[in-house]
Amino acid sequence: LINFSNNQFYDDTLNIFPSPSTKPDNLGIKFKYIKDAVYIDRKNEREADEVVKAVIAHMENNIKESLLVATMNTNQRELIQEKFNMAIEGNSKVQFYLNKWEKQNTDVFSIKNLENVQGDERDVIFISFTYGKPPGVTKVMQGFGPINFPNGWRRLNVLYTRARKRIEAFSSMKASDIIIDEERGTNKGRA
Repeated sequence: LINFSNNQFYDDTLNIFPSPSTKPDNLGIKFKYIKDAVYIDRKNEREADEVVKAVIAHMENNIKESLLVATMNTNQRELIQEKFNMAIEGNSKVQFYLNKWEKQNTDVFSIKNLENVQGDERDVIFISFTYGKPPGVTKVMQGFGPINFPNGWRRLNVLYTRARKRIEAFSSMKASDIIIDEERGTNKGRA
C-alpha cells in the first residue's frame, strides 16, 4: 500500500520493505465500481448503501480485522453513519464484533471524512470516493473538494497509507471520468 504513494507522490524515492506475505487475496487494493449511482447534494446514496453492505459483511466475517471507513466529505460520512446505524439493529454478529474490540479498549471501527483520518490506522480501510455524475448529467463534475487544492495530494497520501492490510475503494466514477489537462496542468491530487 505504501508503494502506491511512493510511486504517485514521491517519485519512487522512498525505500520500502518487501512484503513477507504470499496471501494476496486479503492484501492490497480492491476497487468496486458502483454503476448508475448519482452524486447529489454532496452525497452518493447508492455508494453509501454498497459501503454499508460491505462493512456489515466485513464485521460478520472478519472479526480479527479492524476497519475504518473514509469518505470525501462530511455529508457522505453522516449518510453512511446513519445507514449503518439503521442496518445493524438486531444484528448480533455486528454487535459481537463491536463489543469484542470495545472490550480491548481499541478504536476498531469508525467512519471519518478525509480531513479527519490523519493518525488513524486500521487493518482494512474502505474508501467511499463519493463524487460522481449528478442526475441527468453524463460527465462527472471535476470539483473534488480539498483534493483539488494545491496540496490535496497529501490528504490522499495520508489516506492511502493508513491501512495495514487492504484498501477497498468504492466509486461511481472510473479513472476515465477524471479529466487530466496535460497542457494547462492538473493538480497532483486530481491526477
